Amino acid sequence: MNALLNRSYLLALSLFIVCVLPLSGSSSADRRADQILGRWLFASQESSVELYRNGDRYFGRVVDVSPKGQQQMGLAKDQLIMRNLTFNGHGWSGGELINPKTGHQFGVELSLRDSRTLTASVYKGFRWIHKEYTLTRQTNQ
Repeated sequence: MNALLNRSYLLALSLFIVCVLPLSGSSSADRRADQILGRWLFASQESSVELYRNGDRYFGRVVDVSPKGQQQMGLAKDQLIMRNLTFNGHGWSGGELINPKTGHQFGVELSLRDSRTLTASVYKGFRWIHKEYTLTRQTNQ
């Protein structure tokens, strides 16, 4: 009887571990990584970018284009301008920013200052030589 109870206990514990722990382990990281999802205003170009997730990678596409953004940067609606960003536990890195006007590709890293402010560091080759852009979360979509 004691052996049967031990066997039932071990089976129940094994099922719990297999079913519950994988769900709780990744959801916290996913929630932190998904904090950048949504629309962000690129104020200097008066245009908006939507950041979205596909698998474990993050991408950015243009959703609203101002005449200034179209003229100066060559922005066009639905144009992909950021790709292949991954969350490293602190920020989003390893991605590329594509200059819409020239097609040149630059390295890009994103970091959240707070829930409404996103910093994009754009570089070519060396990370310590970069230009920073500030994006603000859009609440009226």
